[in-house]
Amino acid sequence: MNNSFINDVASIPLISKRDLVIIIIAGSVSVSLGLLLTIPVSPIFELAPLLNSVNIVGMTFATGLFSFLTAGLLFSSQTSRSYLLKRIEQDGAKRAYLIRTLHTFVITSVFTLIITIIAFLKPNFPGIAFLPSVLGASLIVSICLASLAVALASITDDSRICVVLGCVSTIVIATIAGGIADPRPWHYSLTRNLALLSPHNIVRTLAVQLSGYQFESTNDMVGYLGFIVSLEGLTIALLILISISIVLLFAGQRVLVKNSTRWPVLKGMIPIDEKWDASVTAEQFQETNRIRRGLRLQRGLTTMVVVILLFSLFTSGSMYSTYITNSTTIIHYATPGVSENIPVGSWLIFDVDVSPPYPGLFNKLLFRWNIITLGNTSGTVTFFYGIIEMNSTEFNLLEETSRLELVYDRLNQSSGTGGGIGTYMEESFGSYVCVLKIISDAAPAEKSYIKGTLLIIQEAY
Repeated sequence: MNNSFINDVASIPLISKRDLVIIIIAGSVSVSLGLLLTIPVSPIFELAPLLNSVNIVGMTFATGLFSFLTAGLLFSSQTSRSYLLKRIEQDGAKRAYLIRTLHTFVITSVFTLIITIIAFLKPNFPGIAFLPSVLGASLIVSICLASLAVALASITDDSRICVVLGCVSTIVIATIAGGIADPRPWHYSLTRNLALLSPHNIVRTLAVQLSGYQFESTNDMVGYLGFIVSLEGLTIALLILISISIVLLFAGQRVLVKNSTRWPVLKGMIPIDEKWDASVTAEQFQETNRIRRGLRLQRGLTTMVVVILLFSLFTSGSMYSTYITNSTTIIHYATPGVSENIPVGSWLIFDVDVSPPYPGLFNKLLFRWNIITLGNTSGTVTFFYGIIEMNSTEFNLLEETSRLELVYDRLNQSSGTGGGIGTYMEESFGSYVCVLKIISDAAPAEKSYIKGTLLIIQEAY
């Protein structure tokens, strides 16, 4: 078998036109996905220009398409393998790997620069002052993500496998991280404490930190970022991401040396002008099969490791969410059995000691009721209800008019209906009372009551 793979090494391009077109298309698709998946921030918020732009960049990182496709083509297409062989022959494997990695960094950085600038291209746009912060954060994280993509492209030695494993990984990790901001606080993911596992959340947080902006409250931070983060937590997450990127880059370099010995031997790995010699010896045939099995094993093990890691992360995220739900759900009062007699004409007062919130999450306290029948009560019933930050002794000392000023009312209640109230308390905890008073516009019977159920429950959000 003739191992000569190219007649004129000087004619090998840096990147083929086909690969360049695919990269441009991938960039357009990535931007479109970023725009489609981004939830706009209210324009009245002063940080909206920063968040709206960095969220677009962050969602392109969450899909991972551009980074992994670019790295896959620059390390695994036929033209790229020929270019790398040429570089290895001229400069050595280490320098060839570094040069190709630099090419990947440049292309991904240019892509990041373009989408960041596009996000700020609006006439008289007041948020242009945030451009340096968004651009700096985006470039830092894009280089880290490109490093991971380069390592995966080198280890798999197949652009298709690289794209599939890379995109699935970033999407799964972003989903587990649960840090996409939502204007409805009760939709925040309970796994948002894991938000900084994902590069798309790191870039969003880093952009805010670089801008120097300070949220007025932790609730505002959760409302616009989707999670709580400190400078120390962000620094640790960024250092971990950078460290993993560097370690995998070194691993990719070692794998590249091994890969380069396969390319001239295995058919289809690089473009060959000459016809293969049909008279292959048995020894050469066995050697080729051995090399092919080694490549399959390398790809198979890589795929298996990635799948196991993602499955472990997904399972851990699910277990973490279940643990949070179980450990932060506290039933302070629940009707025993299917119903109870709820008195009419007097206050029901429940003392509730709200536990401290789980780190990174907030408390919410819910007080619900359901009317099954009106019992021995006639006429129209009205509910006065509330959740008040005091204890029962303090509430009992209030005048009736003061009590009514602290609660809500719901009129024209009948059997088969219900209601409730919920209080989102951010990081508050301590003594609260849940109060309820039912009155009827008809002459009350002695010991009037309705039949229904009551529930007081504390949860995390």
